[in-house]
Amino acid sequence: MNNKNPDCSIILNRASNELNGELTPGLIHEVNNLLTGIYFNLESCHESCSADPSAAEALSDITQGVERIKEVLNRTVHIHLNVAEREKTYHDLATLVESQLDLVRIIFPKTAKITLIPPVEALHVELAEHPFRTVILTIASRLREIFPAGKVEAVFEIFSPSQLEALVPAADLNGGGNLVAVSLCVPCAMESVSEVDEYLLRSTTGDLTFANAENLTASLGGRLVLHRDTAKKSSRIMLLFPQIDLNE
Repeated sequence: MNNKNPDCSIILNRASNELNGELTPGLIHEVNNLLTGIYFNLESCHESCSADPSAAEALSDITQGVERIKEVLNRTVHIHLNVAEREKTYHDLATLVESQLDLVRIIFPKTAKITLIPPVEALHVELAEHPFRTVILTIASRLREIFPAGKVEAVFEIFSPSQLEALVPAADLNGGGNLVAVSLCVPCAMESVSEVDEYLLRSTTGDLTFANAENLTASLGGRLVLHRDTAKKSSRIMLLFPQIDLNE
């Protein structure tokens, strides 16, 4: 990717650095909550004897809390440092998206509901995980400004080629066939990347823009498109990628 798209490589590195800054406050908050839980579990252990089953349960909670801290910290470090994730490989799309949602939840308020509706069947794509993650988190960090305060319900959906063709006009797909999509519906009616960035101009800083997310998506062999539903006053943001048949 770096040789063919040097500009996208620069965008990727800058956006990754900025996303680390975006994630830090939420990460600190989450780690603090986990440590508080560990503290109270430790107090419980001190008051229990080793033969008491409740003490064993408290110790189990401590272990799970520590593992969760390690997982979140490792995921955040890997957003920038894991070189292996910059190489293209095959992915189950639902598994790939689900693995990014822990970081998406850090970007949004703690009360936000972040969910994924997986496809009925397994859908596979070939791409590099690191830039894909950067695209997802860039979109999430910008859309945080669009959702009403205290009412964030971000539902990611994955569409098969047949579902996509039924949902989106053929003109919006530019005649592309056998495409799969990662979709997110947002409560504003916009139909272009430039329109989103213009709307978010006051809060858009550095390299976390929809235009850069669009460029990174293109470097992965995909496309970022917006499909506006005027009646519902909403837009569907979609990342389109060619489906890979692993049986071929």
